[in-house]
Amino acid sequence: MRRKPTTGASTYPGPTRRQRLLGRLARRISAAASYSEERLLHVSLARFGARHALEIPTWTREDELCALHDLACACPDGASALEIGAYLGASSCVIAAGLAGRGGHLFCVDTWQNETMPEGVRDTFSIFQRNTAPFASMITPLRKRSDQLSAAEVRRPLDLAFIDGDHAYEAVASDFDTIEPWMARDGVIVFHDVGAIEHTGVGRVVGAALASGGWTLGGLVRSLAWLVRYESVHNPAADPDGIGSLRAALP
Repeated sequence: MRRKPTTGASTYPGPTRRQRLLGRLARRISAAASYSEERLLHVSLARFGARHALEIPTWTREDELCALHDLACACPDGASALEIGAYLGASSCVIAAGLAGRGGHLFCVDTWQNETMPEGVRDTFSIFQRNTAPFASMITPLRKRSDQLSAAEVRRPLDLAFIDGDHAYEAVASDFDTIEPWMARDGVIVFHDVGAIEHTGVGRVVGAALASGGWTLGGLVRSLAWLVRYESVHNPAADPDGIGSLRAALP
């Protein structure tokens, strides 16, 4: 077990409350979402009359949605979150349900024109509004391309961000570069389709972020990976066992 030095000045100031929460979260979802975690998500959605959220068409699997919900639940009070690529609102509902207990708010960025979806171009904004109606007071939709997003349109700093829009490398890199300066200390950025053969650009951006030294891997469930921003030498959120290992849920 790793121990702090007994002599000399320590470079590790101790984990923040946020880091401790993220550490517990990493341990809790060290395997694919359990029945109890799925049950927690169902109960959370039911509280807002949003049971339908898990029936909304989405490319995000239920265990990945559970992880998004848990990450939102781990946010601090009054948290601000951003979702790029909201589609029909399944993940939006799940994130909002997790933020609700914290008095948080979610900003959703999408054109709602389906430009990058396989079923083709169509206007889906009214469907998104209908699906997310139980959380209308907590969600601010920003109907535009993510590369047109300005800092003034979101509440900063961001505690949680979910990048799931255009998966081309240039688009994902642009999204990351835009929001990185807006992230809070210990802020979390989530990426979807990491490792997918048809979306290699997502993995490239994640790899570059890790190589920069400003981010560490917080966890992985299927193709959903999240990075935690850190400024200290040691980050408990990425090293929950204290022995340099990170358990991840593989497909």
